Amino acid sequence: MTARLRRLARAVTLGLGLLLPGLLAAHPHAWIDLRVGLVFDDDGQLAGMRQAWLIDPTYSHMLLEDLTHDLGGDTGIDEALERAAERMLENLAAWDYFTELEIDGREVDVPGARDARLALENRRLHLQFKLPLADHDIRPDDAFAYRVYDPSYWIEILHDPDDVIHVENRPDCRVRIDKPRPDPQLIRYAATLERQDRSPVDDLGRHFAETATLECR
Repeated sequence: MTARLRRLARAVTLGLGLLLPGLLAAHPHAWIDLRVGLVFDDDGQLAGMRQAWLIDPTYSHMLLEDLTHDLGGDTGIDEALERAAERMLENLAAWDYFTELEIDGREVDVPGARDARLALENRRLHLQFKLPLADHDIRPDDAFAYRVYDPSYWIEILHDPDDVIHVENRPDCRVRIDKPRPDPQLIRYAATLERQDRSPVDDLGRHFAETATLECR
């Protein structure tokens, strides 16, 4: 993998807008449609969470252009995407993969992600990975919730409106999504921030994050 391609992967995970200076002036600068699957094992324990991030077409196009520009003669696009996916997860680890987990209202550690995959489908880059949750011993009667968001709110991450949250091996369980209700003043403030600005508001993106709560009968 070339040094430029490594920088590309790092830029993807630490702020997609680094590749498109000046394209947009207000938050958010990039969009991700989120798809989630929650997988229970045969013992009724929540074993893992699958996440798929569908990056918006404009950013996907620019990322792909940079990616293919750096391909060597012996490197195909599939191999380059695979390498980039692993690098992206390495960098996202410092930010807990933009994921917050709660059990009974208490925030818990986000485990290391596995099985990174990056693909191009319908002009959009799709990043997929899995979070193993077995060590948290989450049962259906536990109050489990999660949020996925960019702390800086540079990237807006919302559940894909054309998809559902899949709960495997527990037909009696569903996931409720509560929409964020940020203060109107905070919305106006976020809209004034440009790419180079750093928000003095801690965890700005959390105010704009959806909260997903597991509910089992």
